[in-house]
Amino acid sequence: MLFNSKDRVDRDLEKIREANLTPEQLTKKREKEKAEKERHAAQVEGWTWKDTLAMTIAIIEVVLPFMLVFAAVMALVFMFFVWMAN
Repeated sequence: MLFNSKDRVDRDLEKIREANLTPEQLTKKREKEKAEKERHAAQVEGWTWKDTLAMTIAIIEVVLPFMLVFAAVMALVFMFFVWMAN
């Protein structure tokens, strides 16, 4: 919300810069953007199930300790209330 106007300003500045380019510079820029998109598409096509598995394992390694601590705290709170009830 706070940076919404900044994004708009950046887009407007890019449009102004593009409008001030010569036709040769504009065609070079568009060819460069097209080549970048094609390169990105080629990288995305190289994504395999092993990459997905590696990312899943990495996320589990990061999140699992927090989940275990949270479960331990919940168990302690539950045991406290059971002890208070007796």
